[in-house]
Amino acid sequence: MATPISAAGLSQIEAGKVRPSQDTSTDLAAALEVPVEFFVAQWPGLTADSPVTYFRDLRRTPARERRRASALAILLNDLVAAIQLHVRLPEVRIPSHSLDENASRDEVEAVAEDVRADWRLGLEPIPHVVRELERHGVPVARLTMVHKTVDAFSARFDRRPIVLLAEGKSNYVRSRFDAAHELGHIVMHLDATPGEKWVETQAQDFASSLLLPRVVAEKQLPRKLNLAGWSQLAELKRHWGISMAALLYRARALGILGPDAYRNAMKYMSARGWRTVEPGDREMGPAEAPLLFERALREVELESGLSQEEFVFASHLPLQDTLELIKAAQDRRPRVEL
Repeated sequence: MATPISAAGLSQIEAGKVRPSQDTSTDLAAALEVPVEFFVAQWPGLTADSPVTYFRDLRRTPARERRRASALAILLNDLVAAIQLHVRLPEVRIPSHSLDENASRDEVEAVAEDVRADWRLGLEPIPHVVRELERHGVPVARLTMVHKTVDAFSARFDRRPIVLLAEGKSNYVRSRFDAAHELGHIVMHLDATPGEKWVETQAQDFASSLLLPRVVAEKQLPRKLNLAGWSQLAELKRHWGISMAALLYRARALGILGPDAYRNAMKYMSARGWRTVEPGDREMGPAEAPLLFERALREVELESGLSQEEFVFASHLPLQDTLELIKAAQDRRPRVEL
């Protein structure tokens, strides 16, 4: 029979103050359904510290759920490290612009413009925000294993950041904004404390600026919200892949709409239920799906000859949780071949 582990003893093991005996490691592995090697595997380039994780609303998300989400991010990072033993992933090419709480909106705007220039996005709509992140070395996954209060978040590790998007909460336009928001944290908040209101506001402004450049917004956003103005917003939403609510926020930030006009517009949207489901949401299709993990694991299988299950087992990662993460990091819609 396994010897019970006290709460205090478990805390010391988790903190790295006590090394568990072989019997204790075996008991923990059995209880958590992971291989014993999981507790001793050391991946290249990883640190023992917890990642810096950016959650949207610390008050709304219980600490227990934040810890669970962070643990999933760590597991995903372990998976990335295991994959990189077999294949080369895209290099991390993210501009760095550390901003503090006194940075102006114009400074945030300039950072977004720099990212567009660095990534050669021009002044056109970004075809696929998630793919741009992956192309520039940021793995992205959609999580089905988190509490409903956990929104999109990002985690910064020593080798590369990771973005995790909440499954089931994001339609096409909101998903794109979430991905751009998390990119804002990665670009601007290397030294910032997660959870601060100004940090989230800057990431919000960055996402708006990245998705709809100022020079275009000032020309195309409506200045009056009559019937023609609302029709114009709907067309901009379809063309740029950004929600009507975010377009209104952009118009307010640039001074195209005054405070009263913006407030009245949001009341109008609330009265019609558009704060939950906007016109055109369903027609725009599903949220953007990640592709990096799917292709990388396909290459791992070709290079190693191992199935996904065999690869996870050989990497000393918890089988079921890792397979669930792999599933969440792929486009699970059936493929139609022509």
